[in-house]
Amino acid sequence: MILIADPSGEIVYRKKVNTSGEFDVISGHIAECLRIADIPLEQVAAIGFGVPGIANSEEGTVIEAPALKWNHVPFRERMQRYFDKPIFVDNDVNCAALGEKWLGSARNTNDFVVVAIGTGVGSAIMANGSLVKGNDYMAGEVAYMVVEQDVLSNRSNSFGDFGLFEKKISGLALSQHGTMPNELFERFVRGDEKSISIIHQFVTDLSIGIANMVSMLNPQKVILCGGVAQSLPAVLERIRSTVASLTPVPTTIELTTIGEEAGAIGAAALAFEKVGVI
Repeated sequence: MILIADPSGEIVYRKKVNTSGEFDVISGHIAECLRIADIPLEQVAAIGFGVPGIANSEEGTVIEAPALKWNHVPFRERMQRYFDKPIFVDNDVNCAALGEKWLGSARNTNDFVVVAIGTGVGSAIMANGSLVKGNDYMAGEVAYMVVEQDVLSNRSNSFGDFGLFEKKISGLALSQHGTMPNELFERFVRGDEKSISIIHQFVTDLSIGIANMVSMLNPQKVILCGGVAQSLPAVLERIRSTVASLTPVPTTIELTTIGEEAGAIGAAALAFEKVGVI
């Protein structure tokens, strides 16, 4: 997703493009969008990027992004060869959190967690109005959360593989039941017994993860986003009640209000914040 916004939060142009790890392709998409939107590069204050991986946002480097086949890539340096503008980069879910805070479900909220459930699973933590990054920029890697059964079954986590929590609730995990996740939820709504069993287990697993995050972080809100989250209205109340039964720490669980654009909106917010525009 490429999105052009102004500091007031107005989206002046948007376009969905295929994900690519090639800098020539990425820069070409950006240049084309600016041309179509009739915005000269001179009017661009800064450019922000969200990447599906671990990013050192201070140095502007991507430590690891397996989906793009990137490892220790000097992202800012490479991208500034194409655009002589301030360039900023962060993890895509961190960007989604910034997007939710700027224009989405977390406006006027300083403590919240975003859980992105798509092909994989990730999260971002906003505490006291700031993103929690962690010592190695890995805070929020909820994909690697474990429960007792994982230990009893001698399962383990490792980089380069889906995490144990991810293997329970991700879109990829759900699709291994023989149908796409959205169809699975539709069958659940229609009363299909097999789908009901699968979705109930999904709700239990997700709720355990959310409850643990809530007990640890005491967020005002937990915001669910990503491709699978689009199917969650059917089970949202069940998730809320299950989480409430697992932790006495109160929170509000909501779905994103800005959908798949959250990451791109957040990348714009990141760029604007870094150059002091918002």
